[in-house]
Amino acid sequence: MASLKTQTERPGLVARLRTWFHDIVAELRRVVKPTPEETTQMMLVVIGFVLVVALWFALWDVVLTNVTTRIEQWVLGE
Repeated sequence: MASLKTQTERPGLVARLRTWFHDIVAELRRVVKPTPEETTQMMLVVIGFVLVVALWFALWDVVLTNVTTRIEQWVLGE
């Protein structure tokens, strides 16, 4: 007995892949390339953020090294 396809049945693999590729191409057509000025500005923001985070970690490294050194000296009685 042959079954009838209903409207709620999922499309086949080929149809889904075709739709997927069509959606990818449509999305890529909407992509806008940044200008060189925008690229430079974004790069400077990233470099600035990395420097701030590096300074933050360096500060905590110095503080925690100092704390552990003092604790070690206190425990050893120096």
